[in-house]
Amino acid sequence: MKLAATRLAAMLLGGLCLGAAAPAHADLFGGLFDGGRSSKTSSPDQRNWVLGEFSSIRLVPREAGSAPNQQPVQLSRDWLRQQLDQVRFAAGRIEEPLFSRSEVGDLVEALVQAFATAGPDDDVLLLSSARRSDTGQVVPVAVTARLFVQAGRLQLIVHDARYEFYNQMRGTHQPPQFTYGSRTSPGPASLRDPSAISVRADWLALPLTAATAANASPATSAAPALVATPAQTPAPAAAPAAASPVEAQVPARPQSQPSMGEQIEQRLTVLKRLHDRGLITDQEYEQKRKEILQQL
Repeated sequence: MKLAATRLAAMLLGGLCLGAAAPAHADLFGGLFDGGRSSKTSSPDQRNWVLGEFSSIRLVPREAGSAPNQQPVQLSRDWLRQQLDQVRFAAGRIEEPLFSRSEVGDLVEALVQAFATAGPDDDVLLLSSARRSDTGQVVPVAVTARLFVQAGRLQLIVHDARYEFYNQMRGTHQPPQFTYGSRTSPGPASLRDPSAISVRADWLALPLTAATAANASPATSAAPALVATPAQTPAPAAAPAAASPVEAQVPARPQSQPSMGEQIEQRLTVLKRLHDRGLITDQEYEQKRKEILQQL
C-alpha cells in the first residue's frame, strides 16, 4: 500500500510540474484527450476561428508574389460540406477521406464565415486536429491546409494529411510547429477528388457554381456575390425576364457526357488560366500539360 501511494504521489507531482513548465498550455492535454475539438466557434477579431485545441481557421496575408484572390465570397454550407466530404488522400496503396464527417461539420461554419470576411489579400489557413480511426491510434493527428478563391474555383492546398504531432509534443513539452500548404512549395500530401482539377498532387481546384451561395446565412449576407465562374456573365437578352440572377447563371443540364476531347480541352483551358495567374510555375504547367495530352 505504501509503495502504491508513493507512486501515485509521484505521478501527481509530475503532472503539476508539467503544468508549471508550460502555463500557456494549461488545458493542452485535457483538450487533446477529449478529441481536441470543441462545439464552440470563436472569432474575437474576425480573423481567427477557434474550433478546439489545435483546431482553428484563420486569415493570414496571402503568399508573397501571388495574384490577389477573388474574395470575399459567400459559400453554401451544403456545397462546402459535400466538397470536403469527398476529398480523399493516398495512404499507401489505399485512399482515405481527408476529414471525418463530424470534423467537416465543425469546419464548414468557420470556413463560411472566414471566406465572407476575407479580402483579396487574405489566405485562409486550416488546422484540424482529431482522433482518426484510419491511423489506428488514439492520439489526435492534424490536417494542415491553405485555401483561397482563384480562377473561379476554391483552391485547396494540403501540406499534412496526417501530422502525428502529439507524441513529439508530449516528449519535448514544446508546442508543435505546423506547416501549411503553399503555392510555390509542394507538400507531401497526395489528394484525390473526382469533381476537382488536380493542379498538383497536394493541390485541388474545387469547382464553384452559381448555386454555391444558395443558402448563405444572414450573418454573411454583407459579402459580395459569389465568384461562381471566372467572371459573372449577365443573363443573355433572350433569357426570360422572370429568371433570377442565380438561375440565369446556371448552365443548362447537358444532354450527354462531353467527349474525351472536350474534357481534355476544358482541363487545358483551366490549366493555362492557373498558369497565367501565376498560381503554378512554368515547370508545373508544362509537366501537367504533357500529362493531360498523353490521354488523347
